[in-house]
Amino acid sequence: MLGLGIILVSIFLALFAYVIIPENTPNANRQLPEIALQPPLFNTDCFKYQNAAKDFDKSWLSSVFTGYESNDEHIPFQNLELIGSELQVTNHYGQIRILPFEDLGIEKMTLTELKSKHVINRKYWLGTDRYGRDILSRLILGIRVSLTVGLLAVTISVIIGIFLGSISGYFGGWLDQVISFMINVSWSIPTLLLVFAIVLALGRGVGIIFLAVGLTMWVDVARIVRGQVLQQKNMQYVQAAKSIGISELPILARHILPNIVGPILVIAAANFATAILIEAGLSYLGFGIRPPAPSIGNMLNEQYGFALSGKPFLALVPAITIMLLVLAFNLIGTGLRDAFDVRD
Repeated sequence: MLGLGIILVSIFLALFAYVIIPENTPNANRQLPEIALQPPLFNTDCFKYQNAAKDFDKSWLSSVFTGYESNDEHIPFQNLELIGSELQVTNHYGQIRILPFEDLGIEKMTLTELKSKHVINRKYWLGTDRYGRDILSRLILGIRVSLTVGLLAVTISVIIGIFLGSISGYFGGWLDQVISFMINVSWSIPTLLLVFAIVLALGRGVGIIFLAVGLTMWVDVARIVRGQVLQQKNMQYVQAAKSIGISELPILARHILPNIVGPILVIAAANFATAILIEAGLSYLGFGIRPPAPSIGNMLNEQYGFALSGKPFLALVPAITIMLLVLAFNLIGTGLRDAFDVRD
């Protein structure tokens, strides 16, 4: 139930990420170098004004899934003063920046009116990264990427594995020998190296990543399905179905496969955890999701160097997130195995 709870929360965050996250611009990529590497719960005031050079035309529904384009510019400050027709902004490092009103595209007003109309307060619950981006927002978007890659990769692996494993185990003969040879050859190649080869051959991107991961994990599913079908095809209910004239494919699809759904769900849950780890590993090594798109792996790549430099939270946050996601799916796999164990 703990694993299920973590997964349900992660799915909710992934589905409604841009509605929930504090920084809901595309990829949560608003960079504010003035507040880079701030600790969790960091709080700052920002001067906000609209950049007339930016113009976006995007539907609300599209923005829910891809982020809300914004022409707002944010300038974090520690002190704000009005000097004639210019605005003097002092940042958190004590540096002073002079901003004429005409450059900001706003009317001259008193400091009180300026603060009421153009100053917002922002809180960074998990702090900021080296570019001044909100870590919490990018982490939630990274969870979305991990779950998407895991879901699509597992779907591909399950479809291929069930198809090849079932026909291999049920029909046997030369077909079983050919498929078993394919399984053994694929099994002998390290998964990560095979994924590297596919990514290097086809290119980088979310679509290529889940395709590469899915094409390497079907072996586990095929082995499990083949063994289960070999066991089930000699059962009495299969012989009874044959005796009343039901053809081979309906027996396989309507009778045998529903009886082995338990082991398939268990291996699918384990493969989901593996897919998340592989995607994170690829992104960490620079072969996965392209920045600035957030991924837990490339977040760890950008921030692992701070683990020994007095800011360990930058590396610990993505590492703990990966650990919790993988643990959750392994717990689900263990629970499903116990639930479908006929000996109990």
